[in-house]
Amino acid sequence: MNTNDQLEIFKAMGNSGFYPHETGQIEVRETHISKVFLTGDFVYKVKKSLNLGFLDFSTLEKRRFFCDQEVNLNRRLSQDIYLGVVPIILDHHGGYHLGQTDNKGEIKEYAVKMRQLADSCSLQWMIQNQDDGEQAIARSNLTRLGEKLAQFYLGNPLGQNHQTNQDTQIDKGDKACNVWTNILKACRENFDQTREFTREMLDKKIWSTIKDETLSFLNDRKSVFQERLESGKVKDCHGDLRCDHIYFTPQGIQIIDCIEFNDSLRCIDVVNDLAFLLMDLDFQGQQGLGDLILNQYLELTGDLSAFKLLDFYKCYRAFVRCKVNSIFLKSTTCDPLEREKKREDALRYLDLAQEYAIRFSRPAIFVIHGLPGTGKSTMAKALGRALGLEPIRSDLVRKKIFNVSPHTVGGKKFKEKIYSSAASDKTYGRLIELARQEIEAGSSVILDATFGKKHLRGNLISLAEERGITPIFIECRTTDEIMRQRLLDREHSLTVSDARIDLFEPFRREYEPITDEENVREIVINTAAPQDECIRQLLVLAFSR
Repeated sequence: MNTNDQLEIFKAMGNSGFYPHETGQIEVRETHISKVFLTGDFVYKVKKSLNLGFLDFSTLEKRRFFCDQEVNLNRRLSQDIYLGVVPIILDHHGGYHLGQTDNKGEIKEYAVKMRQLADSCSLQWMIQNQDDGEQAIARSNLTRLGEKLAQFYLGNPLGQNHQTNQDTQIDKGDKACNVWTNILKACRENFDQTREFTREMLDKKIWSTIKDETLSFLNDRKSVFQERLESGKVKDCHGDLRCDHIYFTPQGIQIIDCIEFNDSLRCIDVVNDLAFLLMDLDFQGQQGLGDLILNQYLELTGDLSAFKLLDFYKCYRAFVRCKVNSIFLKSTTCDPLEREKKREDALRYLDLAQEYAIRFSRPAIFVIHGLPGTGKSTMAKALGRALGLEPIRSDLVRKKIFNVSPHTVGGKKFKEKIYSSAASDKTYGRLIELARQEIEAGSSVILDATFGKKHLRGNLISLAEERGITPIFIECRTTDEIMRQRLLDREHSLTVSDARIDLFEPFRREYEPITDEENVREIVINTAAPQDECIRQLLVLAFSR
């Protein structure tokens, strides 16, 4: 079918007489790949006859196949919404109508039939219609959404063998093994398909920065993608998870419009899938809502290694939306206001993708600090496990400088020697030098140290400023009772730390809190909470915008 034939069908579908049921006023919506007709009770979605490389709807047979795919795949995350595929018939009188099995005529097109959902139930509508910044979206809804997604990812096997055409089936195991190749291919295609837009609309310098950092990250971090695959994090996902595809209805959460046209864009790492929704919320200034969803996902899955790739995938998703808006402007006729809105969105997505690219390409400095007994080393180790980094611990650095065995705990004179002001300056100088070496090698760094003096923090902040990095100071706090008990427990255990109960009050008196003039990001963690809750909170806050 050529484009003109489809235009005739679309024209017919705009009239209520086309449908075998009562309708309200027909509302037409359009994406770069489909036309959608809202009739009141039902929605009919027709795929455009086109081939964009990453999808091929160029023949009636292919469009029918992908209509079936759309219905079957979307039933995984919705209930009683996707009703089936209906033919569009050209009768002997030259008129188009929705066909039934007993109708005579030639099938010219197919449409996905859906139950129409109220716009006011969508997450997108709820965000856009909040009153004066007042949160109209119940926290419980976001928690339930995070739970639904976590259960979907945990319970959804990789191999569902959805067909890619009528004759062959895809082996999801083979597809998963190519997860790194697939994302590399997808990124390259994104850049190839948007290069032409840098001539007039997209900033070529920003576009090039995103391209270079993306391809460099993929080249340098291939092992991380393989680790995610081997740990079972590559699944048959949704693929297009964003706010306008999520509805909170009386019957439950309905998630619609997954990717059906390209299995490699749907058979992906779960954090790639989730990153789309989190990016969409970032784009709309709703980071807090994303944090609620992410925290619930982490609580149910324990997937802390997701943070190794989260910013990368957010960048990828923002750039995809930039591409989609750019293609829409090229291929679709729309009114000037909508056209300007699409253009503005494309540029905002490009800027957002650049922000993420800078974040994932630039080493980070995490400083786990606070008073003795607050759980610094425990948090540093947990953060290190999540990010694949080995924390640099000041206790070990100090004892190595003074040629002391790590577990040696000396008396008063011993402590006066290695904990004098000069000794501490030397220790922190070495600590910062080790951090410099890691950063120069392109690696992020975790420092586990009290950092209780402003001038010691100042030396590290200077290093960060040289490298264009804002360090993240994560202060561990807890109650005096817990700190005292932890210090007492050290009397009977093998530990690297020399801090004991007799030093509790002196440390607290001499501790210099961070001030506003210090150019750092500050996060406070209450380590009286369970450890898994603390590390989730730490990661979510550290990776927030």
